[in-house]
Amino acid sequence: MATVNSLPIKSQWVEKLQKGYPWVYTHTLASTKITAEPGDLVYLLDGKKRPFAIGYYNPHSKLACRILTLDIKTKIDEDFFLKRFSKALANRERRFNVPYYRLVHAEGDHLPGLVIDRFGDSLVCQTSTAGMERLKPLWLRALNKLLQPKQVIFRDDVPSRQKEGLGCDITAAIGELDSHITVLENNATYFAAPIDGQKTGWFFDQRANRQWVAKHCKEKSVLDLYTYSGGFGILAACQGARTVKLVDASEKALALAEMAARSNQVLPACEFIQENVFVLLEQLREQNETFDIVIADPPAFVKQAQHKGAGLRGYQKLARLVSQVVAPSGKLFIASCSHHANVTDFRNAVETGIAKSGRKATFLYKGGADKDHPVHPLLPETHYLKALMYELS
Repeated sequence: MATVNSLPIKSQWVEKLQKGYPWVYTHTLASTKITAEPGDLVYLLDGKKRPFAIGYYNPHSKLACRILTLDIKTKIDEDFFLKRFSKALANRERRFNVPYYRLVHAEGDHLPGLVIDRFGDSLVCQTSTAGMERLKPLWLRALNKLLQPKQVIFRDDVPSRQKEGLGCDITAAIGELDSHITVLENNATYFAAPIDGQKTGWFFDQRANRQWVAKHCKEKSVLDLYTYSGGFGILAACQGARTVKLVDASEKALALAEMAARSNQVLPACEFIQENVFVLLEQLREQNETFDIVIADPPAFVKQAQHKGAGLRGYQKLARLVSQVVAPSGKLFIASCSHHANVTDFRNAVETGIAKSGRKATFLYKGGADKDHPVHPLLPETHYLKALMYELS
């Protein structure tokens, strides 16, 4: 894929990009007469018309270009992706003893617009940009050369694709579209839904947080809210929890959680409840039912910056209601994957909610995404996952 077009950048923005900031917005362009098509590779030009980076362009997006490399001699070809994938793979293999992890984390691995989760011999890939979609034949060949996967699924159904002028589809490039695939994590077995599950079917980012919470669960009663396919609750049961209630609104997700309970031989300790979390919390409060450990890992409440206030009020409400069902000296774990709300915003909302419940909190733990989700040093947006744990008196 040849680099043929040029993208002139306003002088005052060049230094920031040369230091590694990977995003180019339309207001930083020095010209509106750009001939490149969506997904075309481009040279970025400084004020003296000298190329200093290579990226891909999309005129349909406010984020007009994403930088792939600052080395203008680099060819964006199969070998380029093979080198990036090999580096990402080596990074994961140093940290994890089983091949179940996020292999490529977009900008965190300097491959903007591409996410790849590895489930043993299966790969689930998501492209969110026109540039990475255009480059798909190159990076797919590189993946095959590096890993020889038996299954490659494209989960190209993320809403951001529409902003890039792309359609949404779910296809199998290699192998079949299986309804579920196995996940090995923290010495437990789970099942992910790569076709109709959330994101790629599994949330590897919570791996370390699940492990940390589970070690507090032995002989405890546990309430796992927004359990999805059982990530927190099943591990709690595996670590000796006395009882675990796993709650989710999705029947399909709970079916996967129950499969995991059977596979790990902890089904007797588990109860699966299909219900809206806020409705259930009101019911539990009315019944004066409490739990030693309560886990709340909701979907993003702040999906757009303009909805930040409403989203934070949602976290505050959740923390208030959850606190009412935590037993005396029990523990509350709560997480947010909303990148529009930083950890200070989230913590303030949670602690306000706890206070409004009449409980006093002792802060125990702050976590984030696991090490297979590297953070880009110049993109605070990639530090999206916030996890907090408190003891409530």
